[in-house]
Amino acid sequence: MNRNHKIRKQGIWIVIFLLILTHLMMRAIYDIENNMENNASFAEKLYSASFRQGIRLSNPYLLYVNGSEQNGLHYQFLKGMPLEMCLFQDAEEKNQITEYRQPSVIEQMAAAENSLAYQNQQENTIETEIREEAIANENSLASEMNTGDFVPVQAPVARYAAQQLTDPAFIKRSFYAVDPTTQIRSDQLQYNTLMGFDAAMKQDNSKVQILVYHTHSQEAYIDSTAGDSSESIVGVGEHLCDILRTKYGFNVLHHTGEYDVESRDYAYSNAMAGLDKVLAENPSIEVMIDLHRDQTNADTKLVTTIQDRPTARFMFFNGLCYTNSLGTLENLPNPYVQDNLSFAFQMHLAAEEYYPGLTRRIYLKGYRYNLHFRPKSLLIELGSQTNTLEEAMNACDPLAHILAMVLNGQNKE
Repeated sequence: MNRNHKIRKQGIWIVIFLLILTHLMMRAIYDIENNMENNASFAEKLYSASFRQGIRLSNPYLLYVNGSEQNGLHYQFLKGMPLEMCLFQDAEEKNQITEYRQPSVIEQMAAAENSLAYQNQQENTIETEIREEAIANENSLASEMNTGDFVPVQAPVARYAAQQLTDPAFIKRSFYAVDPTTQIRSDQLQYNTLMGFDAAMKQDNSKVQILVYHTHSQEAYIDSTAGDSSESIVGVGEHLCDILRTKYGFNVLHHTGEYDVESRDYAYSNAMAGLDKVLAENPSIEVMIDLHRDQTNADTKLVTTIQDRPTARFMFFNGLCYTNSLGTLENLPNPYVQDNLSFAFQMHLAAEEYYPGLTRRIYLKGYRYNLHFRPKSLLIELGSQTNTLEEAMNACDPLAHILAMVLNGQNKE
């Protein structure tokens, strides 16, 4: 009796073993046909599949930790998150990578501090690609013309998306560099406000309409001859005036007063008396341009290529009459702060569209910088001490074209 019972028990175990073995073999064959690499041998495939099925039956916890099974811990965890579960299943059904899914709340919190940096990186990458392509197209067009002279670009070669320009945060990141001593409000960066400013003017050659001057007249370039004003920022200013007169028909006055010979500390204060006199003699002046040359690190080279010509990059500069420590500077009022901002923005945007890469981001600082005399006042930093005089002179052509477009209202067409 006991012997027969023992034999029957052994037979049951043998049947169970054979069923398990059959199951393992069937699952192994299924994995071989559907999931295994084609370059593996049949023996390797059979071993790997059998081993996996053995783990599935003997110690499923290892698979649960891995999270690859539908009854594993990963799957059970996702069941409590409907959105992630939906994305997880959709990825499985489409044979996509399961890691490509909506980040969990914890992951989002962990990545929050890096999101802005990543966004900036992505935007900068896209903008750089657009600019490089636009510059290549522009230079290709100029090469085909074989003139050697500057040819004003007749249509935008790059555009920002309307959705980007309606976002003040995007405008601030993309168009401005804000000095840590000041700050700008989001309402000052509304696209409709910036572009709503009417910068156009009716040209009248009988009267002076544009004034170019230099608060820092002693600034020069790397190869300028010392003491020769024709090779300093003053000489570059005269070249800009000549282009505006001869190519675009503006009546331009170049004021060459020197206000920083002994010291730069009070140059803006010193310049006020001279500017008052010029404006009193020429009340028809609508546009004032304070042309400077920036001071950068010795290894910084502010140069690009426009129509096969090395061209100094330039930057618009705005004073906000506001510092973080003092608040609004009541003793240095400027009723045209928003107008100044709008004028510089329109100039900068036109430059980005017609000559991508030519301008640097508009720099914002706290004080006034004599921008209070006219609504259409510009302070421009053209190149730096590391640029050559030729590069600075070459920049005057696109700068004059941009100014002409804005003053003629062509930038809004």
